[in-house]
Amino acid sequence: MSTISFSVEEELKQDIAKWAKSAKKSKSDLFRDMATVYKFNSEWERFADMTDKVLHDLGIETEEELYDYLESDETYEDRL
Repeated sequence: MSTISFSVEEELKQDIAKWAKSAKKSKSDLFRDMATVYKFNSEWERFADMTDKVLHDLGIETEEELYDYLESDETYEDRL
């Protein structure tokens, strides 16, 4: 495992200590969890962007239209 260090404002330092104590974790564990959440959110945004493009290509604008499409026998190629 590697060590990193960086500077933060005093208020953030105190918040981090408070959050770690509240979660009963080390500050390192807290940062690893935060990095995991950040990575997940980044991947989720990428997935959402890809999904938005596909839905646009299929002409699906509402959740109801999506459910209708999913319940139909229509394929992606048929729809395009």
